[in-house]
Amino acid sequence: MTIDTFLFDIGEVLVDWNPDHLLRKLLPDDGAIRAFRQEAVTQQRILNMDRGQSWDEQWAEIEAHAPHHLDTAREYGMRWVETIAGPVQGSVDILTDLQARGFPTYALSNYGAENFERTVAVYPYLDTFDGRVVSGYEGVIKPEPEIYQLVIDRFKIDPARTLFIDDRPENTKAAEAFGFQTHIFTTPERLADHIAALNLDR
Repeated sequence: MTIDTFLFDIGEVLVDWNPDHLLRKLLPDDGAIRAFRQEAVTQQRILNMDRGQSWDEQWAEIEAHAPHHLDTAREYGMRWVETIAGPVQGSVDILTDLQARGFPTYALSNYGAENFERTVAVYPYLDTFDGRVVSGYEGVIKPEPEIYQLVIDRFKIDPARTLFIDDRPENTKAAEAFGFQTHIFTTPERLADHIAALNLDR
């Protein structure tokens, strides 16, 4: 089946995101960073924000359960965009090239709504897609089936003709259940090789 549509994840595919990029500025050492991530901005709280939780709600939870981290958590939230070191430039170049060649491009990302708005303000290429599904606005996250169906229904795309690019295997596996072609992202170079092998028609 010919690929004629591209669906991109954002974090760690198009932007170099890692909480430690900011936490190294806020905390004195790796032990303090580890404690903060285990007790304050935990993996579960990151997922809660991806589902639509606000920073005010998250800070209230941290105040109740880990008040000694509250000041750092507030600064972390206000400076969240600094968790991004910059663009993954090779991936941005691929996106720009596909758009210039006339291929529809979409985004599907687990991303808190407040954080996404700040990110787009700094990285405007994230505002160039033909459409986006961002989990924080929808209340569902990858790899839950509902979010893939939402992409299909909202944008009227054919999964069999769409390459979904994501850095997490559980997300690509879930997409494959809907018939998407997939690429597990590791480097822009490997993505470029995959796309070149598709022998696109334009």
